[in-house]
Amino acid sequence: MAVPHVVVCGAGLTGLTTAWHLRQRGVDVTVLEAGETVGGVVQTTVRAGFLVEHGPNSCTLTAPIAQLIDALGLTPQLRRAAPQAQRRFIVRGGTPLAVPMSPGAMLRSPLFGAAAKLRVLAEPFIGRRRAADDESVADFVRRRLGPEPLAWAVDPFVSGVYAGDPAQLSVRHAFPRLAALEREHGSLVRGMLAGARRSRSAGIPRATHTMISFRDGMATLPRAIARELGGEVIQCGTRVTAITRHDAGCAVTYTRAGVAHRLAADVVVSTLPLHALTHVTLPATGSAALTQLASVPYPPVVSLALGFRRADVTHALDGFGCLIPSAERHDTLGVLFSSTLFDGRAPDDQVLLTCFIGGTRRPELAALETEALVARVVPELRALFGITGAPTFVQHTTWPHAIPQFNVGHDANVHAAAALEAELPGLLVDGQFRRGVSVGDCIASGEAIAARAVALVQALPVTGRTASSESMGPVAEDHADLLLPAVG
Repeated sequence: MAVPHVVVCGAGLTGLTTAWHLRQRGVDVTVLEAGETVGGVVQTTVRAGFLVEHGPNSCTLTAPIAQLIDALGLTPQLRRAAPQAQRRFIVRGGTPLAVPMSPGAMLRSPLFGAAAKLRVLAEPFIGRRRAADDESVADFVRRRLGPEPLAWAVDPFVSGVYAGDPAQLSVRHAFPRLAALEREHGSLVRGMLAGARRSRSAGIPRATHTMISFRDGMATLPRAIARELGGEVIQCGTRVTAITRHDAGCAVTYTRAGVAHRLAADVVVSTLPLHALTHVTLPATGSAALTQLASVPYPPVVSLALGFRRADVTHALDGFGCLIPSAERHDTLGVLFSSTLFDGRAPDDQVLLTCFIGGTRRPELAALETEALVARVVPELRALFGITGAPTFVQHTTWPHAIPQFNVGHDANVHAAAALEAELPGLLVDGQFRRGVSVGDCIASGEAIAARAVALVQALPVTGRTASSESMGPVAEDHADLLLPAVG
């Protein structure tokens, strides 16, 4: 029997992990990537003694990530975040305040007023919502905890995770565990207490949410997966232009170096971001579904890494970083204390701060040039952290389409993806917009998507098809705007 062949569109972390798990299951894989490098937004550069992350700076060590790290032989390169990383700050009244990490600390914290603290204590007595329709994160938090926790805790947290708007995001899709606590226990507090009791009775130690990276940065992970897959598997600089029916499976048309190719496969997996997928030609019956998927917002986000002399910074920078609520009316969404988190991120006499700008709050700022961004951000950093000197280092990265938004009504997007799959047997439309945006979500997604692909292969008639690429001749490169890196 012929070895099944799967084409994975997109060499972001989800696509790479999908391909890796397929190879572990004995499946022949080809990965097509529009960009010139693998990893999507997971990119690292080293310059002038600074190690800069262009996307995620760390991830939480979950069981799937630990297993993958071990299988790739990366354990010696693993780095755990400094103990100070457990501490987080949120700005209120122009001052970074430590986030309370326990009920007692919450009662003493100046982050919330007395009335807000009493309102939070009353949460177990608030009845669960009976309506079945989708609810925004803002409405959920306001209903269960009140307006102050929304403004001074949840709003900045949402900016830090999604660069999004809590009034638009769906609590059921963006924070499913939060919604489940109310659904299953009628209360967030009661649900968390029940979970703690179950863990104690099972002898499970209290979770510490270990944050990790690698000696040479987060790009170590996708680069290692790519090496394991091999250069013959991953084809960078290829732009997928069409996915069509072919026998019992699919065929992918793509361009590379000005030449069009057609590649047959039993299954095609798209982990492309939706703004890229919606430019791919699919059977005409998929037009309505593509129109729906094209409506999913991907706000732009800027990562601005700034180095300063340690002597020029008054703040101890003794934490993971600082989030800034929208009520503070700053241009900056948040700041990571990158050189505090992990060793080797800055020269010994320097510190590295990674600032995030844009998102749904201020998308227009993503269009600014480096000098204009620095002129806006540095005065805010001076006021927050007591910085006196000028930056000694600047690294500016813009992601024009950064993070898919799980807004109210997101069910329609999931249904649209399912409709595309039904209309084109052999196609799987998956990735961040269906399974989550964190590094941990991407790693777990890869295994789940690979399992879906194998199940689909097994359900299709055996065709005896093998991987073959047919050249279709030179084409005019008139769609340079579609040469987007896959961030799924």
